[in-house]
Amino acid sequence: MTLFRLECKTHTKSLLIWMIVVTLLTFGMMAIFPSMKESMGEFKNAMPQELMEAFNISDMAALSTVGGYFGYIFQYIMIATGIFAAMLGTNSLAREEAEGTIEYLYAQPISRTSIIVSKMLSSLLLYTLYWIISVCVSLLICLIFKESSASASDLVTNFSLFALAGWVMGLTFLSVGFLLSSMLSSNKSATSLSLGLVFLTYILGIVGKLQHDFRFLTYFSPIEAALPSKVFQDGIEGKYMLTDWLIILIACCLTFWIYRRKDLKV
Repeated sequence: MTLFRLECKTHTKSLLIWMIVVTLLTFGMMAIFPSMKESMGEFKNAMPQELMEAFNISDMAALSTVGGYFGYIFQYIMIATGIFAAMLGTNSLAREEAEGTIEYLYAQPISRTSIIVSKMLSSLLLYTLYWIISVCVSLLICLIFKESSASASDLVTNFSLFALAGWVMGLTFLSVGFLLSSMLSSNKSATSLSLGLVFLTYILGIVGKLQHDFRFLTYFSPIEAALPSKVFQDGIEGKYMLTDWLIILIACCLTFWIYRRKDLKV
C-alpha cells in the first residue's frame, strides 16, 4: 500500500495538468459549434468522400448536431487520452531503474509481483479518474451547447456507452505500456514509445477504413473501437471490445512473466 500511495502522489500533478488541458480543449472546440454547424454544407466538398470517411466525417448531417460534432472533434482528444494512458504504463516500471529507486524497493519486504500489482492498480486508478472526469465534463459541455431540439436523455445514454468504450481503449494502451516498461531499463524513451504506439495504431485504423483488403487492421486500433462518432451511431461493437480485452490480458500476463525474470539494475 505504501508503494501504491507513493505512485498516486507522484502522478497527481501530471493528472491535474492533463485534465485541465483536456477540459479547456474540449470547451474551446465545442464553443465554435454554433457557428460551425451553419457551414457544414461547404465543408462537405472540401475533400474526397473516401478521405472524409477515414476521418469519421462522412455524415455531414450528423455534424450539424451537437453529438455528431462532438464525435468528430473528440477523436483528437482520444488520441491524447491514449498517449496519457500509454505514458503511465511505459514510465511505471522502467522509472525505478532509471532513477535508482529500485534499491529502495529492494530494501522493503516487497516482491516483484507486488511491485507490478501496486503500480498497475495506481495507474488504473489515475487513468480511471482522468477518464471519468473528462467524460463528465464533456457531457456537461455538450448539454450547454446542444441545440434546443436535441434530447438530453439521448446524450446521457450515448455518453454512458462512450465512457465504457473509451475506458477500455485507455486500458489497452496502459497494459501495452506496462509490457514495454517491463522490457526497458530506462524511461528516457517512454514518451517517444507512447507517441509511436498511439499514432501507429491510429494510422492502422485509417488504412483499414481506406483499403477494404486491409479492413482487419482496424482490429489493431483501440481508438477505432472507441470513437464517439462510431459509438453514438452504432453502439459498442463486441468484436472490437473482445480484441481489446484479449490484448489487455496478454499484455498483463507477459508483463508479470518478463519483469519477474528480468535482471534489474541496482
